[in-house]
Formats: sequence, structure tokens, C-alpha cells
Amino acid sequence: MIKKRILIFLTLLSSPVCFSQADLADKSFQAVIGSVCEETSQPDPCAGYMIYLLLNFKKDQVSITEKNVRSCSASVRYQINAGWKSEPDGKIILSYPDKLPGHFLEGFRLQYKGKQLIGYKKDWQGQMVEYKFEPVK
Repeated sequence: MIKKRILIFLTLLSSPVCFSQADLADKSFQAVIGSVCEETSQPDPCAGYMIYLLLNFKKDQVSITEKNVRSCSASVRYQINAGWKSEPDGKIILSYPDKLPGHFLEGFRLQYKGKQLIGYKKDWQGQMVEYKFEPVK
């Protein structure tokens, strides 16, 4: 009887930690997904910008915003609302209302690993790029 309890306890202890959709609901994250350098004839502190992907999770919908941030301004490139659901292994399935041909989100995947939200996408050379999302407070 004690051996069975110890075996069950060890099995539970060694099993992968399940991920719940509640772990991300009402939380926001951001990651740098690119940058653009601009050559100017005169020094310009506003030339060039960083590209951020912002994720704002609600119960079963996520707002996805791509934002271009310059040192002197910021602009939203697009904002899309998508459905989302999580799988026990941490994979996050996104469902978009429309097709996304030629869009950054095409082929983009998300996974929640050990309290870290990570995005994956192949670059123009076919290499998988990892994007680490940080919580937005």
C-alpha cells in the first residue's frame, strides 16, 4: 500500500506541469520582432525604429498589435483580434478572423514554457527565430 502511494506520488512529481488558459488571461506581453535603420543626409534622432509585437490576452481572445517605436514617436501598424486556446503542453493555438497572406503573423506560433511566453517564426532564409515575450506591467 505504501509502495503504491510512493509510486503515485513520484509519477505525479515527474509528470509535466500542465498549463492552463487562466495563466495568460488578463495579462499583456511584448517582444521586439525587428528593427529598421534609416540613412539620412543629416543626423536625425527620429530615424529608424524598433518593431514590437504586443499581446493582450483576455479569457478567450487576444489582441495582437504591431507597433513601430521611434525615439520621438510611436505608431500602430496594425491591430488584430484573434481567438486563442491553450493546450496542456503549453502550445497556444491562435485563430484569426481572416487570412493573413504576406503578414508577419503568417506561420507565427506561440508556446508557454516554464512561465515564459515564446513566439516562433521562420525568417526569410527558413531559419526558425525565437521571440521571448516579456510581461507588460
